Amino acid sequence: MAKNNQEETLTAGYPRIEKLVETEDFDAVNKSFAASFDELQKIAKQKSGLGKGKAAKKAMRAYELTMDLFKELLRLKYQMMEVLKKEGAKP
Repeated sequence: MAKNNQEETLTAGYPRIEKLVETEDFDAVNKSFAASFDELQKIAKQKSGLGKGKAAKKAMRAYELTMDLFKELLRLKYQMMEVLKKEGAKP
């Protein structure tokens, strides 16, 4: 089995997300999300028809929820690291 395939099978199924949480290198994600969010804000403010504003607001909420998820994953990561640290320190 190739190393790449083996690594993917050892994950929970989201290797890119796991790598982000592991490395905590969110620069590219933050830049991409910020640019997209700005565009969505512009669309949401326009008074165009066809429900574009409403759809843009839903997409903005999805971005917010995704960022909340990343924060929660990082919180859990640190919580798990703390537990492992305490268990390692026990005699």
